[in-house]
Amino acid sequence: MATHRYPYLVHTRMKMYHHSMINEKIIETVTTEKINGFKESSEYFSGTRDVFTARIQSYVLETKKYLEAAIIGEIGNNTFDHNFIFENGFPIGVYCNLSYLQKYIILADYGRGVKQSLLSVLPSLNSDLEAVEAAFTKRISGRSPEQRGNGLKFVAETIQQNNWHLYFQSGSGCCSIDGDGIKFSDRLPSLTGCLAILNLRGEN
Repeated sequence: MATHRYPYLVHTRMKMYHHSMINEKIIETVTTEKINGFKESSEYFSGTRDVFTARIQSYVLETKKYLEAAIIGEIGNNTFDHNFIFENGFPIGVYCNLSYLQKYIILADYGRGVKQSLLSVLPSLNSDLEAVEAAFTKRISGRSPEQRGNGLKFVAETIQQNNWHLYFQSGSGCCSIDGDGIKFSDRLPSLTGCLAILNLRGEN
């Protein structure tokens, strides 16, 4: 698996994985479920923004975790901000499981992915990896000409500040963010749309 690092954002690979709270087995399991369309848990799909927003509101009322809800909402709302067409044969909207194995939060969709979303404003992007790097490190929006786009930078900074952990993949580009920084890498199999796995407990 090829890696591409920002020296000022990430420590060594060994240190990153020592503190990682989302292990390889979890990533492989969720990736397989996504490839198969989450058929065993389809009730977690929110087909519209209203349904997704209602789920986040219920999460806040139950847990009082407002910052965590902001992170979940920022990632999940990208599905509705940037996708008008979804992959044939898969559910529309965002998959949102807020208690996967009672520890993780899973967000996923079968939209056009980060690279296609950003090509209109960054036409020089050559790979999914470059697109994921840009999404998490630059102030940029795929909804040109809007002057916004701090969303995923906010996500990355908040994850690091709270020693939480996010694994994110779109196409073959992925990143792992925790208290030690951000590590970007290429990973196969390539995934349609986006996948985010969150551990917001700050513990292994």
